[in-house]
Amino acid sequence: MGVVRLADSAGETITLLDVDGDYFPPDLDAGVIQGLKTFNFRPDDVIVCSYPKTGCHWIWEVTRMLLSGSTDVDETEKELMMMEWQTQQYFDSKPAPRVLNTHALPRQLNADLLRMRAKIVFILRNPKDVAVSFYHHHLKLPEYEYRGSWAAYLHLFLTGNVDYGSVFEYMKDWEAFIHQHPDYPLIVITYEDLKEDPVRELSRLSQFLDKNHNRDFVERVADSCSFLRMKERKGHNWLTNGGDTIFYRKGEVGDWRNWFTVTQNLTFDAACRDKMAGSCFKLRETLQ
Repeated sequence: MGVVRLADSAGETITLLDVDGDYFPPDLDAGVIQGLKTFNFRPDDVIVCSYPKTGCHWIWEVTRMLLSGSTDVDETEKELMMMEWQTQQYFDSKPAPRVLNTHALPRQLNADLLRMRAKIVFILRNPKDVAVSFYHHHLKLPEYEYRGSWAAYLHLFLTGNVDYGSVFEYMKDWEAFIHQHPDYPLIVITYEDLKEDPVRELSRLSQFLDKNHNRDFVERVADSCSFLRMKERKGHNWLTNGGDTIFYRKGEVGDWRNWFTVTQNLTFDAACRDKMAGSCFKLRETLQ
């Protein structure tokens, strides 16, 4: 357990934190991560669960607005409510309802979640777009110490040698949780559906949260949380040394087509078919 450096297919290394065989960002605290197993959930918590680069910042902000009934929310960053980033004491001090977020797997969380029945908002995104976005994330953040090429990085991603492991295993583990606990209060939202019709999807989320907001308010939330509005409002909080925003790069659907070669696309499709065999998740625009 500790800091490890994993090599891509060209020999460039990425720095990660190994906690009990699972990989996390290198700047996190192993003790906090291990504490997820005993995390004190509350029945009125809402937890945004997603693999990295799937729209977690977006949905977390949307959820806060829908719960509060206002688009005038404080400028808190989602990382301040990210379960693997903060101590239990910190979270215990936060008023209800807490809007938490995590990239953790179900097995890494306290099993008492099943008794507390805190609502879960689960996000899916085309893993090809996730791969491209994660590549830029790893290049931009200095703690990863990564300087590899896209071609060499893709091998890291497909083998799960990145923080939070394989995107395919992540989806499969959460899908298993959903199937094993069919009555658990959980909603699945896809990034692509949200981009296609934000008002429709936010209305679904509003109802799930037991907040029957009218269309006018939902439209205002959708506008306030559009990619450009979020970038304007929060992009300056996370900048590279060169002044580029880290978490608000493009926010597009299908940007993977600008990066994947024909061979890479075929390789990725084969891996997806193999790893996601039998899955009921609808990964739009993935195998195209």
